[in-house]
Amino acid sequence: MGTSDTSAAQIVGRQIVVCGGGLAAQQVCAALAPYLCSSLNVIWIAGMSDADTDVFYGNLTSPAAYDFNLSLGVSEPDLILDSDTTFSYGTHFTNWGARRLDWVQAFHLPLPVLEGATFQHYLTQQGQAALEPFLVSAVAARRGVFAHPPEDPGHPLSRAEYGYQFDASAYGSLFERAATRSGVRKIAADISAIDAADGVINAIHLSDGQTLTADLWIDATGAQATLLSHIAGERHSARRLHAYLTRTETETPGQAVTTISGMPYGWQAKTALRSSNLMLTITSPDSDTEVQAAFATGPERSAIVDIGWRDMAWVGNCVGIGHAACVAEPVTIAPMLLLQRDIERLLPLLPVSDDLSVERREYNRQALADYVHADLFTRALFETQPVDGAPYWGAALTPADERLIRKIEQFESRGLHVAYDLEPFGPEDWLILHYGMGRRPLRYDRIVDGADNARIRQYLEALRNNIDSAIRSMPPHGAYLNGLTKYLRQQKGEA
Repeated sequence: MGTSDTSAAQIVGRQIVVCGGGLAAQQVCAALAPYLCSSLNVIWIAGMSDADTDVFYGNLTSPAAYDFNLSLGVSEPDLILDSDTTFSYGTHFTNWGARRLDWVQAFHLPLPVLEGATFQHYLTQQGQAALEPFLVSAVAARRGVFAHPPEDPGHPLSRAEYGYQFDASAYGSLFERAATRSGVRKIAADISAIDAADGVINAIHLSDGQTLTADLWIDATGAQATLLSHIAGERHSARRLHAYLTRTETETPGQAVTTISGMPYGWQAKTALRSSNLMLTITSPDSDTEVQAAFATGPERSAIVDIGWRDMAWVGNCVGIGHAACVAEPVTIAPMLLLQRDIERLLPLLPVSDDLSVERREYNRQALADYVHADLFTRALFETQPVDGAPYWGAALTPADERLIRKIEQFESRGLHVAYDLEPFGPEDWLILHYGMGRRPLRYDRIVDGADNARIRQYLEALRNNIDSAIRSMPPHGAYLNGLTKYLRQQKGEA
């Protein structure tokens, strides 16, 4: 990710100050580093102790993280060699809701379109109730195996996608290293006072005695939104959640999938890293006593946060990134996906004049659409029978949303995917979610009746068999990681 001489010249004498001590600040600083030049200076105030709320990013990225990380100066070999990061095919939901649903919310490329109709219509016509056997990443996740997708488009595994399972501290340190080695100036100090008036930040005073001014302030201070809270209204809050993160050491990496298990008091997500397993527990604060009694040791991190977003993430000369603008429940990949999209939309809108109104309007338009539609995907997980008498599950039943109702009704009626502008989750994400939640179309697109029935049945059977055959030849996730690590070290000339 770079900038041309022309765009750099347009940003004359600008100073951007990033505030925050956690993952959001580390990533946005790494993203801004390639834009540094004689006329653009980036200062990072990294003293704030907001890293505990990083537990609300979860421990799983989307497949888009590969290219995003690379654009920030962090390659996949960096992750494998210099952190505890592992691979992931998605999320395995178990014991979900009162119906105890079980499915793999897998990362997967678009499913085949056969003779003008999307895949689910043929499943309905053929009386196939299960989608998962046709998702190579879901089958691989359940069997505990992993391999990089081959380039051969005819290989079943080529349709799989993968993200990363990570620990926020180790993951963030890689982006911090990329930012500071590229010239971002880091100041390890706290903010002692903020001068703000008429909807803008004029200056901040630091605990080390310095006073800073900026053309653009980036608030990456987490849910507390240290800067934005001085000039913006309150964040819309749906409910309050408590997160606990515990860790157990392990000698062998587990599965390439994060397993989320429904509990009466909320849910727990087990994420396998290289040398440890992370357990993220999300619950209502009303259930804290019950949850804490279940821990053998005290949590490594704990945070209480109000879930919700701001209608305007960019106010005056200050833009909120990550949790400063939106806190999404980490039951999906939404938190990391939204952080990435916050950063990606900011870069093309870097200020080129003293009047930031055009940039603000466009940023806020895109951001609000992201936050609302990511919330819609999360809400869809709770459109099932809740666990009776549990504070967490009761609070999760938010008022009905017409957009979500339309998505569910159209899918259940005739297998149609209802899409809205700027949705962060695509058709395959929704299709897998619908099937996982037990939704099935009553009807199918009649165009499929024009296809040869025996040929379609044969195609589906061959697809299942090819996936099963490919999975049987794949190594366990841990063995693959060890082999890849050895290879990468050899490439670097290490022993």
